[in-house]
Amino acid sequence: MSENQVSVKTFSKEELKHAVIFSGISPKAMRRVFAAWCVFCVVVAIIVVMAPDLSQVFQLTVFGVLIAFSVAMFAQSRIAEGWPAMLSCEDQICVVRDPQMREFVCVPSSLVTAAEPTLIKPNKKAIALKLNTERLTATDLDTLNQAVWPRDDRLLALAQFISRDKACTRLRKSFPHLAS
Repeated sequence: MSENQVSVKTFSKEELKHAVIFSGISPKAMRRVFAAWCVFCVVVAIIVVMAPDLSQVFQLTVFGVLIAFSVAMFAQSRIAEGWPAMLSCEDQICVVRDPQMREFVCVPSSLVTAAEPTLIKPNKKAIALKLNTERLTATDLDTLNQAVWPRDDRLLALAQFISRDKACTRLRKSFPHLAS
């Protein structure tokens, strides 16, 4: 087999917005976290303003810290695309390699034979995508070894903010050929 099937792909912000996220932090969750932070800031600001005998310097310091943290949180949160760990796009299933650079190790869904819950030692909950090793080339194996948790026969992704079983069930619904 001469054609390489495993690739490292860098997604644009727009591509991430339209991808189906199976594990990781979705944009919707990021917006909820940021909205909760803003509500918290408003409550703290009201308490500081209403508290008796607080100096104006203290009040301005509190407001400055809240604003600085809000700006930093907004800048790092990637509200538009989230922080996905596993997604699918264009009949490929992709597992994050470098979240900051939006790099993913991608395989065609036809190459994946099963999705199952697993553990990455010592205790990280993850999802394993078992691959059809007969269809992998030496170059594919080299690319697989660029993953965060390299394996020759599977791709591993952290199960973040969703149970492993739910993520595997969603994968099986999206790709009915996957066994449990």
